[in-house]
Amino acid sequence: MSGLRRVFRTLPPALAVAPLLLYAPTPAPQKPTFSAKVEAVRVDVLVTENGRPVRGLGREDFEIRDNGVPQDVALITSEQIPLNVVLALDASDSVTGERLDHLRAASHALIGSLQTSDRAALLTFNHVLSLGSPLTADFDELRQAIGRIRTSGSTALFDATYTGIVLGESDVGRSLSIVFTDGVDTASFLRREAVVDVAKRTDVVVYAAVVATAG
Repeated sequence: MSGLRRVFRTLPPALAVAPLLLYAPTPAPQKPTFSAKVEAVRVDVLVTENGRPVRGLGREDFEIRDNGVPQDVALITSEQIPLNVVLALDASDSVTGERLDHLRAASHALIGSLQTSDRAALLTFNHVLSLGSPLTADFDELRQAIGRIRTSGSTALFDATYTGIVLGESDVGRSLSIVFTDGVDTASFLRREAVVDVAKRTDVVVYAAVVATAG
């Protein structure tokens, strides 16, 4: 035994560590990478002259640049794509009397301008949100739902704006969310910055209309 010990102790260091190298972990394979690109970006444009929309424009009338580089424009007129309109109406306790009348009148005027292929939805909000009507082409039912609005509570304006965007994205076509209100947010869970960030990343066009009494 003493002879074996002497032989083992005199082994060269390289031979002593060689068996350990067999257990060194092999490097993990690299994950494949994939690239993505956007073939088209929709840009909503409203051209007016003296407050009235300018019609009959073609693709040659527009120029779009991305970081200074001209882009190809493929223009599709608004008449070719159905419109989905979400009416988000303030139903807080400050919207009473003449203000509520103005809100209803503006909503009826907008509904009256829609085409038969368009659809609209009704969302009312105070400190809670209520879906008065999903997206529908039954505009008479929508008008009746507007007539049933009753006001109370505070104003969750940011929550309603976010919900209007979500409803507008729920179907194909051009989506428009119009928020009618008479004041500022007082009851939302969502912060203004979060809603603005969502609005920047959506194809839904959002308009805010402030309803106020004369004087």
